[in-house]
Amino acid sequence: MLGKAWGALRGALPGLSRSRAVAAPDWAADRGRILLVGPTGAGKSTLVNAVLGDGTASAGAGAPVTEGTTWYGEASPLPLALGDTRGLEAAESAAQVAAFEASLAALSAERRPHLVWLVINAEGGRSFAGTGTLAGLAASTGAAGMPCLVVLTHAEPGAESHARLRQRIAETMPGVAIAAVNSRALVGEDGAVLLPAHGVEELLDLSQPFLPEGP
Repeated sequence: MLGKAWGALRGALPGLSRSRAVAAPDWAADRGRILLVGPTGAGKSTLVNAVLGDGTASAGAGAPVTEGTTWYGEASPLPLALGDTRGLEAAESAAQVAAFEASLAALSAERRPHLVWLVINAEGGRSFAGTGTLAGLAASTGAAGMPCLVVLTHAEPGAESHARLRQRIAETMPGVAIAAVNSRALVGEDGAVLLPAHGVEELLDLSQPFLPEGP
């Protein structure tokens, strides 16, 4: 069924017209491969920079910065490859998610991500519940052997933060773990830290069991 869906969508969406759009490159063969998926402005590129170093990926606010899928980490000492994808747009998210599902299903094992980070801005609270959304993607990739984690960005620290949003996510994505992250400290005009950077190490620790062991 996914194959038929992919055939119907081929060429319809920029950056997703070939299965290789999400395929990991050759240099990532021996690394833990993580694909980042989420709405525009969720902070996927900023998260890449927090893990692999500032300046790794172009990041910005508003319109999508990333076109298609770009894999990062070739020069990093970390045994990771992070695939930064074009942000999901509200009017097109169902079609975009369907294209992701089909393209991932078409990949060989050595080209597939080991893990998918579903990135959601905690301030906006969009959990994309329902068919053809991030919840649907979590279900389909999980069934295909690619587990997901939800990453709440711009999030307050602590396991009890954003309780209502966590509850909505738990209801739509049962069993999917949630990590709260703020990739870059939020500083006020007076220089005071309003929201500290936190959660990246915890996210990597939570991701580790889903990734292959190093040499």
